[in-house]
Amino acid sequence: MPQQKHIQQKLANLRQHLVLLLQQTNALNSRGSTTLQSVIKRLSTPGDVKLQDYQANPLADLLPQIKKANATLPLMCQNMVNKVIDLADDLPWYQRPVVNNQSFMASHVNAQIIGPEGLEVRQDLIVGVTLMRPNIDYPDHHHEPEELYLVLSDGRWRQGNGDWHTPGLGSLVYNSSDLMHGMKSVNTPLFAIWCLPLDKPFTPFSTPISGPIGPSPTA
Repeated sequence: MPQQKHIQQKLANLRQHLVLLLQQTNALNSRGSTTLQSVIKRLSTPGDVKLQDYQANPLADLLPQIKKANATLPLMCQNMVNKVIDLADDLPWYQRPVVNNQSFMASHVNAQIIGPEGLEVRQDLIVGVTLMRPNIDYPDHHHEPEELYLVLSDGRWRQGNGDWHTPGLGSLVYNSSDLMHGMKSVNTPLFAIWCLPLDKPFTPFSTPISGPIGPSPTA
């Protein structure tokens, strides 16, 4: 029980800080702004903490590098990264299977912090985190819920057949429903938070997605 209360407090601090960070953003289109307000509203209500024996973070060796790079971020972003890292040992880490892409499989890890499969269990919202080793592509994929990425490291993003772009540290990337999208790390590890408001049962992110044959391109 003491451990659960301690984690509940950490999660409450994370939610509060995430709301403050999201409220600073005003560079989204009207649909993205609506999704942003939905995420902020849902973050005001806590879920239930569920402690289980989860897979350890297979990319835990990246955390010291991420902490070092974190010193270059704006203070609000630094605090956000630190709050996620503070929960790292308790998060349900997983690697999303991709067909014929062992390079990606060995070089990425995700966790739901909040959500149906998260440390804080709820059905109306997902807040997750992705870590990737340098120079790795996250294969293009899509899903029905709208999504907001909070960019907390250098990296590049793409939507549909558009060009790769660099959103900037502390920026938000909005993906509309079923929009094909991907991201890639550069010469440093990628660290990003993603938020999805849920209005119906959602297929778990741990289900396989298709991918290219052989190593993922980095061009």
